[in-house]
Amino acid sequence: MAREEREEKEREEGVSEKWARDPISGVFTGLILIVLGLCLFGALEERITWIGWDNFWAYFLAGLGIIFIIEALLRTALPAYRRPVFGRVILGVILILIGAGNIVGFEIWWPFVLIGIGLALVLYGIVRAIK
Repeated sequence: MAREEREEKEREEGVSEKWARDPISGVFTGLILIVLGLCLFGALEERITWIGWDNFWAYFLAGLGIIFIIEALLRTALPAYRRPVFGRVILGVILILIGAGNIVGFEIWWPFVLIGIGLALVLYGIVRAIK
């Protein structure tokens, strides 16, 4: 029993060490800061008219959703840093839909929900087929 516990502990340490040196997490954090900075710049700069303080957060949520999907695609493409990604894809699609719904108006965004669900199912099928 002690040998099995020791082997399990070594496996867990190997996994946590692998995730500790995961470069995708650093890229992901950097992209979040870049999107936040761009949205804040767009809201603060008076000459840029496409972002205002009233909808700054909607652009940030949409950008954050795109980043979640990019991270999921990177993790799928790079086997060395592969983790479960379906939750990230779903969260990304939800954030994009919330942001887009506030940008274009709620009265016309409901078809995007169907598109988002369809994309999530397609991506899930692709990920499952790759495994």
